[in-house]
Amino acid sequence: MAASESNPIIFYDIKSAAESPGAKAWSPNTWKVRTALNYKRLPYRTIYLPYPEIAPTLRGLGLQPLEGQVGWRAFTLPVIIDPTPSGPPKIIRDSAAIAQYLDATYPDHERPLYPGGSHALQALFCHHFHTRIYPILQLLIVPLTPSILDEGSIEYFHRTRSEAWGKPFAEHRPRGADLDKTWESLKEEFGVLDSLLQKNEVGRGGVGGDYVMGDKFSFADCVLVACFVWIDKIMAKQDVEENGWERIKGWHNGRWERLWEKSEEYMQVD
Repeated sequence: MAASESNPIIFYDIKSAAESPGAKAWSPNTWKVRTALNYKRLPYRTIYLPYPEIAPTLRGLGLQPLEGQVGWRAFTLPVIIDPTPSGPPKIIRDSAAIAQYLDATYPDHERPLYPGGSHALQALFCHHFHTRIYPILQLLIVPLTPSILDEGSIEYFHRTRSEAWGKPFAEHRPRGADLDKTWESLKEEFGVLDSLLQKNEVGRGGVGGDYVMGDKFSFADCVLVACFVWIDKIMAKQDVEENGWERIKGWHNGRWERLWEKSEEYMQVD
């Protein structure tokens, strides 16, 4: 283990227009890593990059663009740089890969992100989340994102998303009755997830715990927490009636609000 308070892990995050530390972080993908670092109590320092600076910064680190969800190649965050006792520092990208690296490099039997034997099950959970829930969230949240970005990032975000999707990205957000249907679809998908997590109650007298793995926090919870923070950060800035996180936290007997409350100590921003 090499990271220390004097030589911390460098964590690259996406800059917002906010000035106060607690309001800066907003991206769901980087929040997965921030939550993981906080949970494992690892020393780190955040470098916030506006969108136009991400590509040149990552090129400078020797990284190549990744294939995006809609077929476009892009330089994306999160990325961490971990100091090593000897040799060059380790550069790791992608939230799941970073979480696995942190568990392997900084083993902590009290605070694993992947408790024993859970890698495959957590991968299945993440696949379900990113194929069933995340696409709906993208429709609701991504077109609202420019409201929290710094000026230099707004133009970049509009241009690159419009190019990737083949039309102005703001047109992707549903309106009217379609918006109501989208929220209902999101609630239904979270309902499916809730019904699956209720299986944790089997043999436990109806008490299943508030985490994905019951009483054990894991990377799967980082994924959910990151999603909820993203919704809260973006939609809190909007003059819209959906209420965002205020709506979601009341679903499914308050399961998602309980997860937020139990995870708040891992949601600190430097």
